[in-house]
This record gives sequence, structure tokens and C-alpha cells, in this order.
Amino acid sequence: MTALAVPLPHELPRGDSRIASGMLSDLMALRPAVRRRTLGMLAQPDLVQVLAVAGKELGTPYGVWLGDPVGFVEQVLGEALWSKQRQILTAITTHKNVAVPAGFGLGKTHICARAVAYWACVYPVGTALSITTATRMRQVHRQMWPHIRHAVAHGALPGSCDQVQWKMTDPAGVDVVVAYGFTATEHDESGMQGIHESNLLLIVDEAGGIGPVIGRSTRNLLTGSNARMIAIGNPPTDTERSWFEKLCNDGYSDRYPQTTTIKLAATDSPAVTGERTADKVCACLAGDPGHMVSSHLVNAEWIEEAIRDHGEKSPYVIAKVHAKFPKGAKDQIIPSDWVDAAAEQEEPEGPGWVRLCDLGLPEETDEWMVRLGGWVRLGVDIAADGGDEFVISRLVEDLATVEHVSSGADNGDAVKVANRVLEEIRRAELLRRRLGTKAKVRVKIDTIGVGWGVVGLLQRWGKEKIHEAEIVPVNVAEATDRPAESEVLRPYRKRDELWIAGRTLLRPNAEGVTRIRLRVSSRTRGQLSAPKKFDNSQGFTYVESKKDMRARGVNSPDQAEAVLLAPYEPAVKQPKKKGRLISG
Repeated sequence: MTALAVPLPHELPRGDSRIASGMLSDLMALRPAVRRRTLGMLAQPDLVQVLAVAGKELGTPYGVWLGDPVGFVEQVLGEALWSKQRQILTAITTHKNVAVPAGFGLGKTHICARAVAYWACVYPVGTALSITTATRMRQVHRQMWPHIRHAVAHGALPGSCDQVQWKMTDPAGVDVVVAYGFTATEHDESGMQGIHESNLLLIVDEAGGIGPVIGRSTRNLLTGSNARMIAIGNPPTDTERSWFEKLCNDGYSDRYPQTTTIKLAATDSPAVTGERTADKVCACLAGDPGHMVSSHLVNAEWIEEAIRDHGEKSPYVIAKVHAKFPKGAKDQIIPSDWVDAAAEQEEPEGPGWVRLCDLGLPEETDEWMVRLGGWVRLGVDIAADGGDEFVISRLVEDLATVEHVSSGADNGDAVKVANRVLEEIRRAELLRRRLGTKAKVRVKIDTIGVGWGVVGLLQRWGKEKIHEAEIVPVNVAEATDRPAESEVLRPYRKRDELWIAGRTLLRPNAEGVTRIRLRVSSRTRGQLSAPKKFDNSQGFTYVESKKDMRARGVNSPDQAEAVLLAPYEPAVKQPKKKGRLISG
């Protein structure tokens, strides 16, 4: 879509035109859609004159798009919009609160950045303010504001935009902040106070993670007659009755006319519905010239894969596909939001960290960061009957990856499986030496079925000095050796202990940081959040069996269990003390 040639304010002619003034008056009386079409038909000299008069009479040449954010995005930025995006932008002209529960891969941050650009431009400098917030400052800094900076640069908009702040110069030559990003600490209601402006737009990104205190304090900001809020994000899968869920429910109710809810499901994507996008060429900096808007959006293949990996009724699919709020989310042993947090952890920096590909090892080509001296451990999940998947995972300090996945008849042959594990052991030992790690490579192997033979072979090869790794057999069907009183969740068997330990490692702290960085496929991530947890009558926690998962249409979580085996350290059995016979 081609943008109108909109001169910057200082480039507009200073002459007065009664004809142009009359045209502007007539334009502003039109409905936004009609005004948009009329602007598009103006000859460039006439458009320049109208914008010049708008700058004088409305305080900004962009004032001709006041009340028409769709027109601003399409005609000023020259960007294409699809139906749901148009609906969201239009809603901020009609409602104080716009709640958008959204699925995966639908351009949530992109459309909010366009709303910020619109709001900052259509009001005179110094009379409007846009604020963006999210649960974490890194989300504000690394997700929302790159989109805002791109909109400013691509649309040749006035002012200067840095990492989390946009300034424009007012008629007196004073720099004025027209938009900025920040985050407020949960439970600190004062963090959202003291913000006032006659025309205020608040963008709450990643709204599913906003706590009730901060959520409620947004009301203090929206007291003005022209204060608006867009709250947008994935429905949380680890929390029920959240602030965001309540806001969305308000938008569905006639009792709250100032709030509207626009559900943005993955199934609404033009790549799924077939909504016409042939004329919607994307204006982003990525991709080939002329690529379509729909190329950035979630497609039917992703939806099918999500359902296959998580299950049709899983909290993940309910939230990320259907944009609905899951019920029974607490039944997940590892909530999908935690898995996502681990997958989105930033790469560490600083002394002592190095990229794998910089270590000079031919088989290490990834750019993930690893710590010098970091412990290298492997997790091996072997199907009991050679079916399902044979998986080898690796953990280098906190970096979790999957190094091998295969299925087929060969996985029933203990010798072939053991040789494949040996290949990964040798590779891990090379990495260990290059990192300068003192601890030996430690390999945890599920011993059920073929696993017993694999463990026996690898232990014998260790005695023969074929490798130096420690081979640790793990029978997940055994009772746990850890005392129950040491666990918040009391595991019933070792498999339950394995998953509970993984839950602890993947639980984000107050800053959203997990103890493991997941660099795994979407399928592995899906498996990590697929099993449910239950409690028995004795107060023990147990994890849904693979058989029961298959019965509800969910794949066996072989990749997930291999990932969890790598950090898992089974308790060392203490020898029983022999009693002493005392004679009287």
C-alpha cells in the first residue's frame, strides 16, 4: 500500500488559503471512512494546502486523521491492515477500554505500536501522551519499542525516538515527550500514579501477566474524558481469574459500555481464513520486497501442530489458538507460560560466557552462550519397546537443547541405541574439555525396557576406558527415594519426582527469569506443558501417564522427559543402619 506524500510540519507552506480552510472544514465533518477516501483522491498540491491549514487550525497537519487511526496507518505509514487490526484501531475511538485476548503469532505488538504512532501525531504537541507498559521492562524495551521506532522511521514522522522514549518539538522550540515505555513493580500501586494528560493512550502489552494491583491502578490513569487503554496479550495458562480475564469479561457484558473486548484467535489469521491479502504488501524491514502481510501471521499448519502436541482441550490450545481463558489451568504440572518464559530467556553476556560456535569444535555450530566451566549433562529417554521416540538431550550449565530424536525399529536394538548415545557422550566430553569443566559428563538414562541393556553396555564401555562419563540409571517406575517432607509437591514415583523437579527449574522468579534456558523445538515445548498433575488420597502428587495422554489424543512426551532427565539428580540411597542387640 502506498502512503500519501505527507510533508513534515516544517516543510508545509505558510500561506493561508480560504479554499483549503473550507476543504478542511468539510473533510472533518465527514465520517472517517469517507474522509479517508476523499483524502486519497486529492491532488498532491491540494493535499499539501489542506495539511498546511490543518497545522494552523488543528495544531498539527496530522489532525486530518483525528478519529481515523485506520486512515493514519494506511495513508501516513503506507501499511496494510487486515480486518481484526482495523477493528482494534477503530475501537480506541469509541471505547475507553479495549481488551484484546489474543492467540499466538497475530501481530499484537505491531498493531499497538501503530496506535501509539497515531495518538502521538494527531494531537498538537504537548496535549497528548502515549504510555506503554508490560510485565517486564525487557518486554517494553525489546518487543514494543522496536516496533514504535520502525513506525516513526518508516512513516518519516516528526521528532526523535530512542530506546523507550519519543520526543517532538512544540511551537516554542521545547522538546516534549509524546510517548514513553515503563513497567511498574507488582504490588507497587504508586508506580502508576502521577501520570496525567488531556489526551492519554495507555498500552498494556502482555496483559495476561499483569497482576491485580497494577491492573486496578490503571483506572486512576483513565479518568480523563479522552483517556484510552488497549490491554492485549495471551490469556495466561498458569493463572485463573486474572485482572485481564475480568477486563475481557467486562467487555463482553452490556453492564460495562465503556469496555469492549475483541477476541483475536489464531483461527482469525488471514493465513488461515483466506482473507484477501493480495494487495496487502508488508512494509516491514524483514523479508523479501513485496512479501505479504499474511507471511508474518500464524497459519493452519502451526495450529494443527499445536493441537497434536498439546491436545485439543489443553490450556495451551485454549489460550494460544482460541484466545480463550483456560479453566483448570492449575492441573498442568508445568504451565505453558513457564515453558514460554524459559524459551524466551535472553542470552547471558559478560566475562566467562562464550558462544558454542566460537569454541572451535566442528559439531558445535549454534550461537547459544555457554559458561566456561559449566557442567555438561545428558538425558536419554528410550522407548520401552523400541516404539515412540528415542531422544537425547543436553544441558550445559543452564542451556537445554535436544541433540537427537529418532523413531523406528532400530530403537529396539540396545547395541545400536548405546552406540548412538556414545556418540553424544564423546561430543559432550570434547565440549567439557574445551570449557575447562572439572566435573565429568553425567548421563541419566531411563532404564525401562531397552534402557537396561543400554545402561549395561555404556557402564561396561566406561570400565574399558572407551569413555569417561558417569552413567546414571533411572527407573522412573520406582518409588522415590527422597523424604516426602522435603517436597512442596510430594512425588509418588520417580517419574513424578522428575517432573516436579522440572517444574521447579522452569518456574519464573519475580523478574520472569527461569533457571533453565530452553532452546528446543515447539514440539518439545508442547510436550513439557502437556501432562496433567493429580493428587491421590494419600496426599501424593502424580503425573498423568503416557497411556492416559495417548487416550486423550496427546503424543507421548518423550522429548520432554529427555530434557528433564538431564538436570535430574536422583537421590542417593543411604545404606540401612544395622541395629545392635543389647542383652539384659
